[in-house]
Amino acid sequence: MKSIEIVSIVRLAGFALYFFIAAQGAFYHFGFGKALYQIPAEHFIELRKVVDPAVRSKFKMLYLAALAVMLLWVVLTDKSAGFWSYGLVLLAFLLLVADMVFILRFSEPVNELINSDLLNTERGYSNARSEWLKFIFIRGYLSLAGFALLVIQLAFKSN
Repeated sequence: MKSIEIVSIVRLAGFALYFFIAAQGAFYHFGFGKALYQIPAEHFIELRKVVDPAVRSKFKMLYLAALAVMLLWVVLTDKSAGFWSYGLVLLAFLLLVADMVFILRFSEPVNELINSDLLNTERGYSNARSEWLKFIFIRGYLSLAGFALLVIQLAFKSN
């Protein structure tokens, strides 16, 4: 297999994986996140306790695959034409890394709190919901920005 074919496959895989991550950000930004503020906080906690186990392993694999493929894309990209030949892919990768940092440092601790039995007041439910949504929005903006960079890269890169 020629190296140009490998790069094309890596680009396609990276773009597709990043799309699924960015789609989550768009989903929360364009409606679902705002709707979650409209339901009682206790119902939000119940919803998260059901949803989290159903999606956690799938999203973990998605993020790990995206990180690996994006890193490979950065490594394989021709850098001979300077920063603009690879810079947008590198920035998209760094935004994905930033998203992972937010997951590990902020989202996961909130998820652990939500999935525990420590929350037992309306104020606790409401605070947990606010924290969870704050970080899902931030992470969504990171992934949407990264995806936009990839779209620009692919639109203006000929090879």
